[in-house]
Amino acid sequence: MGTAACIKWSLDALYLPMDIRNICVFLAPGFAGITAISTYFFTKEATNKAQAGLFAALFISIVPSYISRSVAGSYDNEAVAIYALVNTFYLWLKACNTGSILWSVACTLQYFYMVAAWGGYSFIINLIPIFVVCIMFANKFNMKIYIAYSTFYVLGTMLAMTIPFVTFNAIKSSEHLASHCVFFVMNAYVLVEWLRENLPA
Repeated sequence: MGTAACIKWSLDALYLPMDIRNICVFLAPGFAGITAISTYFFTKEATNKAQAGLFAALFISIVPSYISRSVAGSYDNEAVAIYALVNTFYLWLKACNTGSILWSVACTLQYFYMVAAWGGYSFIINLIPIFVVCIMFANKFNMKIYIAYSTFYVLGTMLAMTIPFVTFNAIKSSEHLASHCVFFVMNAYVLVEWLRENLPA
């Protein structure tokens, strides 16, 4: 509802008046198109191949379960939540590859949008910590990932607590337990590595 209202206000500010009913009807198909674009960039970032990104965008545009949730008139949480989900993962990869706090904050803001839109945000808050743990086990961990996850965890947890149906569940619930554990394990790992590099044998 907030997304539809913001689109309505933005169009009114640009002197492009549109009935709120029409915005609600075409919200899902519009976001489905944006999701395909986001999927392209996500896959391209993961593989460094534009062709793979095009195939991924094609595949998400023909997935029957997503088509059923993005037809005109399908005014439900999934209309915007699937876009938020895919775009969060794209921005996460961008943050990990660059080590930029700016990209990490952008990823966190997109995660905040996902939390506000749909209860399925628990996918994100569990998959990203699993990614970080796997990177540590694969011995591929670096400071870029440390910056990305530290920013995402701290800012993301605080922003999630501002959502009325989440509040202190962001700290207390078992759905968020993986993110807390990984944050402390990651800091312990970085401390041990720093000691190993700077102390004599």
